[in-house]
Amino acid sequence: MLEVMIISAAAVAVTAAAVWLWQFLDWAWRRPRKIEAMFRAQGMKGNSYKFLVGDSNDTARMYRKAFSKPIRIVDDIVPRVMPNIHQALHQHGDFCFTWAGPRPRVFIMDPDIARDVLSKRQVYLKPFTANNKTLQMLVTGLAIFEGEQWSKSRSRVNPVFKLNKLWSIVPRIQICGEETMKVLRASVAKGGGSAEVDICPHTAIVTSGVLARLMFNCPYTDEIKETFRRLDELAELASLHAKIWSFPGEKYFPTKTNRRANAIDKYVRGIFTTMINKRLKDRKPEDVESGYKDLLDVFLEELYEGKFSEKERGRLMEEVIAELRIFFFAGFETTSNLLTWSLVLLAHHHECQDRAREEVLQMLGDKKEITSDDVSKLKYITNVVNEALRLYSPGMEISRLVGEDISIKGFKIPKDTLLTFPILMYHRNTKYWGEDAGEFKPDRFSDGMMKATGGENVFFPFGWGPRICIGMNLSLIESKVMLAMLLREFSFDPSPSYVHAPCVAFTVHPQFGAPLLLKKL
Repeated sequence: MLEVMIISAAAVAVTAAAVWLWQFLDWAWRRPRKIEAMFRAQGMKGNSYKFLVGDSNDTARMYRKAFSKPIRIVDDIVPRVMPNIHQALHQHGDFCFTWAGPRPRVFIMDPDIARDVLSKRQVYLKPFTANNKTLQMLVTGLAIFEGEQWSKSRSRVNPVFKLNKLWSIVPRIQICGEETMKVLRASVAKGGGSAEVDICPHTAIVTSGVLARLMFNCPYTDEIKETFRRLDELAELASLHAKIWSFPGEKYFPTKTNRRANAIDKYVRGIFTTMINKRLKDRKPEDVESGYKDLLDVFLEELYEGKFSEKERGRLMEEVIAELRIFFFAGFETTSNLLTWSLVLLAHHHECQDRAREEVLQMLGDKKEITSDDVSKLKYITNVVNEALRLYSPGMEISRLVGEDISIKGFKIPKDTLLTFPILMYHRNTKYWGEDAGEFKPDRFSDGMMKATGGENVFFPFGWGPRICIGMNLSLIESKVMLAMLLREFSFDPSPSYVHAPCVAFTVHPQFGAPLLLKKL
């Protein structure tokens, strides 16, 4: 009897192992090869599939080589920040495929298709569930929600980001920025009227401070500053540019990256939990009666409403932590880099800097309080910001995961394919922007967006369609306020130690910082 049981158990184990092996081989070899054959039969060109890893190793190698040496400020940054996409499109044409592990990845150099795909959120899904596990710790909440959950979350936070509400906080943005201005003034005074300053940490402090204080009504403590810093580190660990997927079960291995990512996750979770519990404890009836809501209040609405079981309360807490995580990170990272690149570009183009300063002085003079009306009149500053967004888009590409078998431009695309639109290449394409597409020329936006591109919609710095970045207007207003404040008091030049080396983790940023020479006017 025992022998029969052993034999039966062994047979079950062998059968289960055989089924698992077949499923694994189907996922890692048979299906990718079948898709590759289908793509080639349709006339689509691309890279040959490599067992399990696809193009991951080659992509990592390209990035190591690209990041090993700087470039000139006048050089095209595309080969440096997206070498794999640049090479694939150059080698295989404007509609081609590569491999993110066993998953097919299709690159499309057609903004019309991009707009169509980004407008259909029910069919084309956010890709973060397909990304590596470290990145999934960072990109949570609204950024990954789909369907009804996304609609509910987006509708809930939309009122906080209405333009009229954002305009009302312009004076408070100035107050947040004033703290950084004091630090810069002190550095310049200490240097006898000029100083070398790496502007990156200062823009990060301004933008994270604005987010914490104005969106979450949260004291900008050392713990909150450290939270922003660690979320930024988590983005570096995720290495989205070179590691777009993970091996199954990879997150459970005690690698150096996983250990550090888990430590950051634990720290951030602790800070957010304390922040949530404090708000729940401190909320008073008069706060409810006033009708005022910041972003944290919006996230906590359900927890404000009544008592829950421990299980239900735990679920709601996890949802709030997820929302806080993505808003804290994306809300400061994008604006910080936009402000940094705007300053770097103005430092290298003094004629543009002089024009921008002239506009600021003409519109603002020495007014102590900047208003929304003042900011709305800064037309050339707006052009500068748009041109910085064009040349150094925070996100170099936008990807979507195909939710069902579809057909695009005559090509059959199977479910679970990753579609990637190289936004940075759209923004630098001479077909739309003219032969000077690689040059910093804010005046190209003087007659409006459509005039700048000859009537084509090819400007996607914040995405497109219903899932366009909800923080877009806050980012633009904040950047313009800070540029006006800086231009009014300082001139800036690139430091001799400045090294032009755009790189990418989650967003495009300077690899070695952005040291500038600030001079008191």
